[in-house]
Amino acid sequence: MHMKGNSMKRYNMKETAKIIGVHHQTVIYWIKKGWIKPKRDYRNLPVFTDQCIKKIKEWRETLKD
Repeated sequence: MHMKGNSMKRYNMKETAKIIGVHHQTVIYWIKKGWIKPKRDYRNLPVFTDQCIKKIKEWRETLKD
């Protein structure tokens, strides 16, 4: 079954942290601080899409300036 527009790859916290280049505890910290707001799966665990990761990378770039 193919769902249009909703078939984006989803990443868990450890996968996301690896892609961004930080420790997964850093991602947990950012979520607790409210700096990033991931979507949640049916178990209420944070999940990230490519778009979420892109936004996080852009946000981190603004911090470096």
